[in-house]
Amino acid sequence: MRIRLLLSGLLSGLLLSGVRLDAETGTAPSLEFFPGERLFPKLLADGIAEQFSLNKDMMSRRFIGSIGGSQRIVQLTTDRFAIQAGIGATVYASLVRKPSMLEVVTVDFFVDFPLDIRFSDRIAVRTGWGHNSAHLADDGIVVVGLSPINYAKDYIPLLGVYTLPIVGGFVYGGMRFDYFSLPEQGMHYIFQCGTEFGNIVLIPGFRGYGAIDIKLKSEAAWGSTQSYQLGVKMLEHGASAVRFSYTYRTGIDDRGQFYKEHVTISMLGVYFDF
Repeated sequence: MRIRLLLSGLLSGLLLSGVRLDAETGTAPSLEFFPGERLFPKLLADGIAEQFSLNKDMMSRRFIGSIGGSQRIVQLTTDRFAIQAGIGATVYASLVRKPSMLEVVTVDFFVDFPLDIRFSDRIAVRTGWGHNSAHLADDGIVVVGLSPINYAKDYIPLLGVYTLPIVGGFVYGGMRFDYFSLPEQGMHYIFQCGTEFGNIVLIPGFRGYGAIDIKLKSEAAWGSTQSYQLGVKMLEHGASAVRFSYTYRTGIDDRGQFYKEHVTISMLGVYFDF
């Protein structure tokens, strides 16, 4: 509750500051519902981003599917900055292909309320609130001979992004503070950094890109999760696009039930961004 009150106070202070500054310059702030553009970019190589996707591990029978996405709700624009609030939710399922069926192994659920602030064409930050639960398919863990755990997080992100036109993308970095954490109650931090680059027109309507995402997780003795992605964007319209990609991921498993396990996978995937 204290964390939410702090965020509410920060937002209120920014809003009042923006209104006061615009009053000094003689321009009025504008309010827009369901804005079409993101103030903070989607982190394409992040294995737990809010998205609709399907990936197949090239070296095993494992699939990773996600159903969800994010929606921008409201944006306030002033002479000094813009603030955008939204909501996102995604269910990630880890599945194994068996004869005549797909067996669910894990289900991880994420819900986020991002608050993005853009200060210039180059600089933006993200904070907000989120929740992650990874015990929605405990029977799947039992089937593979393991005991399920109660894995849950309530967290506050704090990320900054800097646009770099020279590389055709941006760099980002920051942290996530898990103020409520199970089962590792004393481990609160995830540090994250990465980049998107390229965005080169291959043929009209198709752009090639690259993306990297790296996380360091205190709950796994500061082990890393590293994702390297190359792909093609097509059917782009505003914030919407279809992507086909190859992803190499190594290090700590993104699945909560396996949060201390190391994994290396090579995936082909399709993503529907909106």
